[in-house]
Amino acid sequence: MSINIVCKQYINDFLKTFSILICSMSILLSIVGLIEKIDDFIPYKPHAVFFINYSLYTIPRYIFYLIPFVTLITSLFIFSIGVRTREFLVLSASGGRLRIILKPFLVLGILIAISGFIFGEFIQPAFTKKITIIIEELTAEGKSSIQKDLFLTTRDGTFIKIGTFSQEDNRGKDAKIFLIKNNNLIKRLDCQEIEVKDNEWTLKNVVIYDFVSGKVENAQLMNYPLNLKISIAAFKDIKKIEEFGISELLKQRKELKRVGLSNPKIDTDISGRLAYNFVTFFMMVLGISLPLGAHEKFSFLFSKTKGGAGTGGMITVGIGIMITIIYWLVYSFFMFLGYSKILPPFVAPWITPLIFGVVAMKLYYSIRE
Repeated sequence: MSINIVCKQYINDFLKTFSILICSMSILLSIVGLIEKIDDFIPYKPHAVFFINYSLYTIPRYIFYLIPFVTLITSLFIFSIGVRTREFLVLSASGGRLRIILKPFLVLGILIAISGFIFGEFIQPAFTKKITIIIEELTAEGKSSIQKDLFLTTRDGTFIKIGTFSQEDNRGKDAKIFLIKNNNLIKRLDCQEIEVKDNEWTLKNVVIYDFVSGKVENAQLMNYPLNLKISIAAFKDIKKIEEFGISELLKQRKELKRVGLSNPKIDTDISGRLAYNFVTFFMMVLGISLPLGAHEKFSFLFSKTKGGAGTGGMITVGIGIMITIIYWLVYSFFMFLGYSKILPPFVAPWITPLIFGVVAMKLYYSIRE
């Protein structure tokens, strides 16, 4: 694929602007994030090294989430310059077809999207895990494997609530086991202590409530078969979703399914990780199409104004921010629908990229040749 000399210059300008923006914005956001969290860390009297490490380790997370936004801002800025200098008008008037001339930018958008996927799958999760480690070391919470208020279910529909559980010795306290048959609660076991050994649980100091016979019995020790294995994957805090790549999320989902659990948040986030990378390509298409393909409706935004290039640049940034806000509002709404299972978790994250993709491609094919 041959690249026009003007197009080469614009690609170089794009890459320079993109690199400067994504580095500066991610560093700025990491500092802002540290300032917001600093009150949580001060009581533990951290050293300066902790703050430096925390800021550095958060940069990859912001880079990952900024890639689509910076792609849009950069492409809007670069192509609005081309409109003001009328270089693309000259190329079109000299017999060149703009959509063919601009194909290298579409390829660049695909490459950035692929790079974002690799970055989000391998680099960003590794640094996010480091953040968790240094915070746990600081607060000493990482030295304890105690889990609190666990809610589990077995494949046969038995519900279990455990007050506290230690993964080090597989022991728990204040456990309640609810036995359900045909959607009716038939028995409840209140245990002061439990010990997990493969598929058999040892229950200590048990009060047995039999709702069928109406009897209440006590047992100091009893063995109870439960087809449920306690594992770190099952009890991992789902809020720390940034710590996982897609492959790790799939393993966690498999583990949850194996023990009879399901979590729509994991299913939605697996699909969301894949869908998110398509956004980068569509943002590139939007950044190309709005200056060149929006016709008279948007031409006044990208033409020379009394304020000069500075005013045009501010307008460009404003348009980029407005599109980004709209995107995140719509995307967050459909992700919520996936989390709550109002929509299928694997479908919900794709709706927003599909909507923006259709709009972006329609604008792209409205570029005047």
